[in-house]
Amino acid sequence: MAAIVVPLLFGFYSVILGADANWDLYNYHVYAPFALMNGKVSIDLAPAGFQGYFNPTLDLFPYLLNRTLPPAMSGFLQGMLHGMTFVFVMGIASVVLPERPIEDRYRLPILLALSGCLTAVFLSEVGNSMGDNTTALFILGSVFIIVSNWSTLRNCDMAAAMLLVTAGLLAGLSMGLKLTNVVPAFSICVALLFSGRGTLTLRLWLSIGFGVAAIIGFAITGAHWMIRLAQEFGNPLFPQFSNVFPHPLVAPVGVADMRWRPQGLLETFFWPFIFSVNPRRVGELPLRQIIWPIVYMTFWIWTLRKLWARYLGATPTLRPEASFLLLFIATAYLLWMQLFSISRYMVSFEVLLPLALFILLTQLRPYTYARRTAKWLLVAAAAVVLTAGARTWGHEGWGDPLYHAEAPALPDPTRATVLLASAQKPLGWLVSLFHPEIAFVGLATAFPAAPAYNEKAQEIARGRGGPIFVITDGEDNTRASDMAFYDDLARRIKLTASPKGCGFLRSIVSQLRLRADVVASEADDAACRLDVPQSRKVDVGASERARREQAGQIVAQAGFTLDPESCTVFTAGIGSGSHRYQLCRAMLP
Repeated sequence: MAAIVVPLLFGFYSVILGADANWDLYNYHVYAPFALMNGKVSIDLAPAGFQGYFNPTLDLFPYLLNRTLPPAMSGFLQGMLHGMTFVFVMGIASVVLPERPIEDRYRLPILLALSGCLTAVFLSEVGNSMGDNTTALFILGSVFIIVSNWSTLRNCDMAAAMLLVTAGLLAGLSMGLKLTNVVPAFSICVALLFSGRGTLTLRLWLSIGFGVAAIIGFAITGAHWMIRLAQEFGNPLFPQFSNVFPHPLVAPVGVADMRWRPQGLLETFFWPFIFSVNPRRVGELPLRQIIWPIVYMTFWIWTLRKLWARYLGATPTLRPEASFLLLFIATAYLLWMQLFSISRYMVSFEVLLPLALFILLTQLRPYTYARRTAKWLLVAAAAVVLTAGARTWGHEGWGDPLYHAEAPALPDPTRATVLLASAQKPLGWLVSLFHPEIAFVGLATAFPAAPAYNEKAQEIARGRGGPIFVITDGEDNTRASDMAFYDDLARRIKLTASPKGCGFLRSIVSQLRLRADVVASEADDAACRLDVPQSRKVDVGASERARREQAGQIVAQAGFTLDPESCTVFTAGIGSGSHRYQLCRAMLP
């Protein structure tokens, strides 16, 4: 029953959160599948920065759901899919903890799986398009197949081969969909090689067989895109690793973002404590949690005790399935720390931490004591996540259509060129709301551009020979929008209808030190209204003129000239959200 109810609850949780509106979605999770389906790789030039060249296969699923189903239904299905993480973790727990009292037969796996789903990174991406929760299902499915068929895999027969191939294919599919999954997939290989008490030949067979199957799985989901990039740019990972596959448009770089890793040996050793105290060391979103230092300390205590026991000649008591799981998590953590150290890339092994903690505690103390200790530690860990707000990467209220824009029909789309020039907001998603034959060129994006990049942008515009436009961002004035919402709420409960109500409203604003002013209203049905304080008001016109000027400088560096008098403001948004953008004319000298 829990395997059905919990995924459904996560589906409803996704609906409550609202429409996914994370930064990466505004940048490339909408653009990438749209570009794939409309053959825009050879038409556009990095409108979504370097991320726009990531494999778009993973983005096709949420994109097609959002385009074909009512938005809230799409969000429900995506949340329910992510809720399947609970099912896999529960299954893994049931297998690696077989010797448990009858009263814990169902309760313990359920509670450990729930604890895994109350970890910060997983919760932050429920119903989200970033893909970490989605691809984690493949890794967890692979781990479940291995631990639930551990004895069969030791037989070296056809059944064992089929199970091993299935597990390897699942891990490989996740790698092809999102390259960061090379960390957990390779960690499974390592865990197969070094865990268990089988012969070295057997462990080599398992590890190599899994690895070969994983490579095949990777080819199924990733090879088509790598071939496409290699044909187009001579680099299957374009624009990354341009130091290995040089291209005239790209400066020599390796992996694009290496700023999150620990610095020095001391930070490396204490890394779980450091990124728990300061979560911005491993990502833009401050995801508060304490599960990592808890498990990390417990692991070292267990390791030291195990070494001492081995010195005294004691025989190991840890089941091989549990040994495999702990080695998988430890290897994945070490590789993650050294390669990326970005929090959202560790979903597939972070959700297993409560289970790992319980395994370690049962090795250190009697079962009853271990269960009681785990209960309090996991309750505390979940409380930290939930009281910190279970933060997400961004949502908007539901709206239909989900993606909407005042997008004018640009003349001569087969010859038109649009330059995206914003240093504040990602604009890649807007491309999907215009005619697919228009060429879009990204300027001032995170693309590691070489000097020839601007020459290529000019070449595209000249070669098409049609009108040239510039899109830059407008001023959303979110303070004014938020204040309008609160003013409407106060109006609905009649707080602004009379002098007495206005006085009460002023006292609330003053006592709570709210960033608002209560001012006289010109409306006939209200004596006052809530307004943004004068010191915090934004001059929308001045702000948008400044952004036009900045866009003019950006396009000038690329060899174009923006006509500021031609700029018109439009709105676009996801769900109930609304964002202003400016469309201007430009020209080449």
